[in-house]
Amino acid sequence: MSIVGKLKQVNAPGRPEESIAFRVAVLASVVAGEVAVLREGVGTPLLWLACVVGTPLAFFMSHRTRHADRFWLKVGIAAALFVALARFAGMASSLEAASIADVQIPLAELFLWVQLLHGLDVPARRDLMFSLSSSVTLVIVAGVLSVDISYAIYLSAWGVAALASLVLAHRSELGELRPLVPKGTAQLSAATRRQLRSLIGVGALVIVLGAGLFMVLPPAGGARTLTFPHRVPRSSSAVTNPGGLSNPSLGDADPSISERDRAAGRLGRGAASYGYFGFSDSLDTSVRGRPDNTLVMRVRASQPDFWRGQTFDVWDGREWKLAEVTSRPLSRDLPIDLGVELFGNRRAAGDPTFVQTFFIERPGPNVIFGAYQPRQLYVDSAAYQLEDGTIRAGVNFQSGAVYTVVSQRPSVTEELLRRADVQLESLSQEFRDRYLQLPEVPERVRKLATSATVGAATEYDKVLALEKWIAENTRYSLDPPELSRGEDAVEQFLFEDKVGFCEQIGSSLVVMLRSIGIPSRLVVGFAAGERNPFTGLFEVRGSDAHAWAEVYFPGVGWQGFDPTAEVPLAGDAGISSAGSGVLRYLDAHLPSPPMWAVGFVAAAAAAMSALFGGAVFWRSIASRRRSERERSWAEVCLARIERIGNAGGRPRRPSETTREYGAILRRANLVGFEILDVVDTVDSDVFGDEPADPATRARAEGALDALERTAGRP
Repeated sequence: MSIVGKLKQVNAPGRPEESIAFRVAVLASVVAGEVAVLREGVGTPLLWLACVVGTPLAFFMSHRTRHADRFWLKVGIAAALFVALARFAGMASSLEAASIADVQIPLAELFLWVQLLHGLDVPARRDLMFSLSSSVTLVIVAGVLSVDISYAIYLSAWGVAALASLVLAHRSELGELRPLVPKGTAQLSAATRRQLRSLIGVGALVIVLGAGLFMVLPPAGGARTLTFPHRVPRSSSAVTNPGGLSNPSLGDADPSISERDRAAGRLGRGAASYGYFGFSDSLDTSVRGRPDNTLVMRVRASQPDFWRGQTFDVWDGREWKLAEVTSRPLSRDLPIDLGVELFGNRRAAGDPTFVQTFFIERPGPNVIFGAYQPRQLYVDSAAYQLEDGTIRAGVNFQSGAVYTVVSQRPSVTEELLRRADVQLESLSQEFRDRYLQLPEVPERVRKLATSATVGAATEYDKVLALEKWIAENTRYSLDPPELSRGEDAVEQFLFEDKVGFCEQIGSSLVVMLRSIGIPSRLVVGFAAGERNPFTGLFEVRGSDAHAWAEVYFPGVGWQGFDPTAEVPLAGDAGISSAGSGVLRYLDAHLPSPPMWAVGFVAAAAAAMSALFGGAVFWRSIASRRRSERERSWAEVCLARIERIGNAGGRPRRPSETTREYGAILRRANLVGFEILDVVDTVDSDVFGDEPADPATRARAEGALDALERTAGRP
């Protein structure tokens, strides 16, 4: 055969697929994958309509025209694909993309259009299998874009449809083969059941292996990544004062509200339940309200950390403020290189990078959060930076906003911190004025800081000693006593109330450290939040808003300390596997059933176990009887002959034919001469041109009856 002939043979259209069930199962898997992608913000309402309505119509038309000539249809599909590709190229070029993330949404849209157009031309089984394979890519794309666990719904729907497609494809293929036994017989049904059990077994094995790998494989999202997502919804409004702080979640306490508007009484906005008063120009430690458990953002990162927002450095005994609020605009070119912090920042080429992507769920401050020390930023808005390293966006983030921060995490150990002891004379006067600033500190606060650090040789050991004292002598509470008017907040917390939340605790640590000459500051942001093992994202809630202390170590930079929690040194925290914390997460989020429900489930399980055992026992008996009923007439006769031989002590050997075995039984005087006629009839029934007629069968059965009665007699 020539090369052209071989090519024609390879590209010849396959036999049209007649199985409607198979076609519907593939359609279900494709639509599940399409919807999984669409719900991640991909596409316009037109694309939604095209996929949800157009894909079923396309599959329907493919089935109706599966026997027709499809030349012009293929030409039209090719032209439409060219238009879709040209549209994608135009969108990609207009984006001036800086990373793969910039084109991932247009690329996902292109793939959806390709999948839709392909649905118009799926007449044969191989075309349908290609669509099924394409649906795998769809669910993978959806998984990459997904940031919440609802993706599991679409993944489960796709998994069921895909498994059904494989089973039905196999059955359809078997249906084209020449049957070895007449259609409708039990042998074909049993084979089908065995194939179905095999497929189910493979599916179960895949699930078990997948769960096992999920529990042991390292988590996704390493320190280095190819994509740096960033997206600001069109509904996001610009900040009134560029470079200034804005926090609409605080309502009337929003720092962006001008003094003119306040004087004119243009207020009346209530604070959101998740709003945190620390994301403002000042932080009053007497404020007792705390944010609720509303989900405010999700963070994709390879390990937990404190998501820093901003710092405070001026303390008046009750309230924290910023010494300097002037910000400088940053470049709009991506990635945005963040300037070196004026005081205490450290840059080392060998420090590992740490990538975090923030998915905003609730409108909040225009603060850019990130782990210390942020080096690069990907955000679709203007950005500004303060002297302390705080970063602010030029817009008020709305739900759906996404930005990525690339931090450089210094590898810090206890030995390194002990060697990095502070020498005040080596620090500039401006640095000391800012980070050792204190009002008139109550004497007993100063004495406590001195006595608690007796015997601590290094700055690091002094920090640990004060952390230990606070942890052992005070108690964390979300409902502390009110701060008396005119009282020093730190003194009242340490000696009177001994109960408070992170603002009082962190402030006390900073004040005591400053009182013994250790530069420190208060930081506000969010704790890491709860890691969802199914999405790999940290779910950060309003209640995770937090304040902690940062201490300066020469040559190292700022290091966080928090007496309310165990804070790992930078570089020490980690996640062992993708499934880390899955049991804890399920225990926290699955509702606890009432005791009566537990008892009912236990009783139902016992009853089901008994029924299952009985069903298995009855099925084994029924199966044995059915197998006897389903055997051919010749097989039944042969079994009777073998029972006669077994009774006489001469079982049949595997190599012996029916006639040979009958002759052996006769020579051994175990049966009469009638056995020869019986085995001849059996052989004729099996190997003859026609089965034995009923009369011949009846004579053979009568002879067997007589042989069974006289078996073993001489």
